[in-house]
Parts: sequence; C-alpha cells; structure tokens
Amino acid sequence: MNNFRKLILITFIYVVMTLNAYNQDMLGIVNSNYSGVMGIGLNPSGMVGSKLYMDYNLIGFNVSVDNNYAYITSDDFYNLFKGIEPVYYTSKHEKRNFAYYDNDKLKNGYVDSKVLGPGAMLVYGKHAFGLTTAYRTLASFNNLPPDVATFLYEAIDYPPQQMKLYSHDKPIRGSALSWLEIGISYSYLFHRKKWEFWSFGISLKPLFGYTGFYTSVNKVDYMIENDSTAHLTNVDFQYGYSLPLNYDDNSFVSSFKRGFGFSTDIGITYQKTRKGHDNGYFSQLCEQRYDSYNYKIGFSVLDLGYISFTKNAEEIKYSDASAYWYEPDDTLPNSSISEINTKIAYYFGKPAEVSSSLSMYLPTALSLQYDRWMWRRFYLNGTLIYGFKFGDRSVKRPTVLSFAPRWESAKFELSLPVSFYEWNLVPKIGFAIRYGGFYIGSDNLNPLFKISDFTGFSIYFGMRLNLMRLINMNYFKGNCRYNKMRDIETFDYRNF
Repeated sequence: MNNFRKLILITFIYVVMTLNAYNQDMLGIVNSNYSGVMGIGLNPSGMVGSKLYMDYNLIGFNVSVDNNYAYITSDDFYNLFKGIEPVYYTSKHEKRNFAYYDNDKLKNGYVDSKVLGPGAMLVYGKHAFGLTTAYRTLASFNNLPPDVATFLYEAIDYPPQQMKLYSHDKPIRGSALSWLEIGISYSYLFHRKKWEFWSFGISLKPLFGYTGFYTSVNKVDYMIENDSTAHLTNVDFQYGYSLPLNYDDNSFVSSFKRGFGFSTDIGITYQKTRKGHDNGYFSQLCEQRYDSYNYKIGFSVLDLGYISFTKNAEEIKYSDASAYWYEPDDTLPNSSISEINTKIAYYFGKPAEVSSSLSMYLPTALSLQYDRWMWRRFYLNGTLIYGFKFGDRSVKRPTVLSFAPRWESAKFELSLPVSFYEWNLVPKIGFAIRYGGFYIGSDNLNPLFKISDFTGFSIYFGMRLNLMRLINMNYFKGNCRYNKMRDIETFDYRNF
C-alpha cells in the first residue's frame, strides 16, 4: 500500500507536492495613490499619475497560499498557537494532520511568494521611470480529480473506490517556478485635455531562472483492484525540471542561474480628473501638479514571458503508455531523481521523447482596476486579476476579484479589501495599514475571525524610504517645503 501511494505521486510527478508548503497581489497597498514603486507590478501606466514624484523601496516580503483540497478547522487553527497539533483520521482510523474536502470538485491550489529588493521611481512631467528588483517563487496544481485526491488521503486500501474504472481526459497539472527579476519601467502621459487623463506604461524584465518544474497528465484510465494491485492504461503524460540538485543522489548544487528569459507588463490608465488642464510647467520636481480624479480605470497584462532552462534540465514525455503495478514485485528504489525516472520507465516503458532543455511560461494574468473617489480622503477600489496558463509548461496565477474601501493620506493609510479567489463565493477579509514608509497587511484573515476553515494564509510587509518625516523624504507632488532654506540670514555688507 505504501509503495503504491508513492507510485501515484511519481506518476503525477508531485502534482500535489505544494500542498503542505503553502499575493504577491498586496491588494490593500498597490491601488493606493501613494503606492509609488509598489504599484508598478499591478499596472506600470499608473506611475505618471501617482501622488509621488519620487519613491524608493528598501525591502518587502509577501506570501499567499490557498487551496480547495486540504484544510484544518478554525478551532484547530487557534489550537496551533497553543502548541496543539491538529489530528484527523481516515476511514480506517489512520492519523492525518489535516482533513480534506470530500466532494466532486476538481482540486486546485497555489503558493505565491515574493521578496522585493531595492527599487526606485521618478516622475518628470509627462514621463515616469521605474526600477524594481524581486525574487519570486510560484507553485500551483490544477484539476486534481476527486478520486485521486481521496486515494492520496485515504490510501489505496479504501474499499468504496476499489474495483472501479476511472477515466480522466482533462489535463492534471502541477508546476513550480522561481526566478530573480530586474524590472525597467516607463510610463507616459500621452493625452491630457480638459478633464481627461490617459497614460501608458510598460515594464521590461530580464529573468534569471533558479528552479523550474512541471507535470501534465493529459489523460489516464486506471483501476485499483486492492491494496497491492493497480492497472493504468491510455496514459499520456509529460514532465520536466531544472533543479539545484545532483540527480543521482539529490545533493544540493549551489549554481544559481540555470535559465534565462524575458517578461513584460503592459498597462493603460484613464482618469476623469476633478480639475481642468494647465500648462504643467515646473522648475523643481516637487512643484509638479497632482491631478486628483473622480474615478480612474486601468487595464494591464502582467507577466507575459518565459524562462528557458538549459543547465541541469530534463524533459520526458510518455504517450499511450500503460502500467501494471503489483506490490510484491515493486523492489526498485526511488530515493533520487534518477531512480524515480528509472522506476517510471520500468512501469511505463521507453519514453516517447527526452530533451535536455526546458522552457516554462510565467503566470500570465489580465487585470482590470477601477478606483473611485468618494469623499475627502476616502476611495473605493475594485480589482480583477484573471490568471491563466500558456499550455502545460506554466504556473497558474489564481484569479482574484477584490473590493476595497480605502482612507489615505501621506502619513497614514488604511484599506480593508474583500476578495474572492478562483470564483469561490466565500469572501476573504483582509486589511492593510501604512504608516509613513512602513506597511503591513493580509488578504486573508478568515481563520482569525472563524469565517471559514484554514485553507491558506496571506501576509505582506515592507519598508520604503518615502513619506518618512524624520529623514525629510516626503516626495509627494506639491511638497517643496524641505527644499527651501530656512533660518539663514540674508547677506548684507552692513553687518560687517
């Protein structure tokens, strides 16, 4: 039984390997008029319309995890803080540290983390320029069938699913990707007349790939006869990887760059401003005018790109394969990547295709943003991020629909986003607070409020140099007071 569970995991090439690990969206921060360099990642065209004419990022971190397969109850979530480990049981009273949703829905999940490095932004009239750095890691699994999810939890000695033929022709996919990116961004105000404000923006990012992995089981028919016998037929699957490992013994390989690629973000923004057009002349950067608006609408294409791995890369494809597994004959080791490949070949035969290179696509998404000025410093924002995959070799970014009321000023800001992930009707309650250059927030506080089970978490925080009064770095438009010289007597020869 234990070996067959390993075989299932091998066959699907760790399709759920991220379950126990587990936005970059930071929905409570990136839509702010004071977001500055932080907002470039959502829509680069917003730079030129920012309340800031200059901004510097020091460091930031955010991570988001969610899935619709595994969970712990909200009560057990609170017990974790008391050091009490959650315990659940299978139908045969075997212990597990999590429960699973036993329903007919396909299972999906993701991990999204990002470390933000130094970055900067400068607005000069109709032009804006940005530089960002980040190390990103994303992993996802999609379309895991309910029967496979049940076998992974209950093990194959689960009588209700034995002696049944299961057939799947919807691709079961899992992938993971990590890379270092350097972004060079530009935004241009290309139309300004009366109360209309149009801007365009683009970010170009060279990418340095660290790890890449994917699997796609395009179709499979299988039957579990008992706890030691299984048949798999009409199997069409492929997988590829480039990892920091020696594949013969799984020892760590320190080489960082295994792949290289490019990506781009493109955006456009329209604003209906509250004041008419002026000539926009200024002699100092701080004299630039900020155009307040009644509402603005933005559209962007995010992470359109790829990474090609050429070092320590392998890609293997099987077509129309079959396998018969019988536990007493299963004596092949599978402790290293090479041994796993040998075991797969032992059961499924010779691969249809083997390659020593691998190209993977980034988690591309389309985004629509709407921001409405309500009263004084109050705003209401709506943001849609629609994630999709480019074929088998890509990581899927989750689809998110968010609504967020916001109160903002140069010194302090509070946002309360309510988000819906992957069209799930259960809302996720979040918050974000910024005080000067420091910010912290979360897009998912549901377990704390006992609104839903604990299926993941979200947290982000960071520090920027802007808006910090102690070091006189308040770089918002129209603020020139720190550039004026004070307490200096005018030179007069009569004083001598």
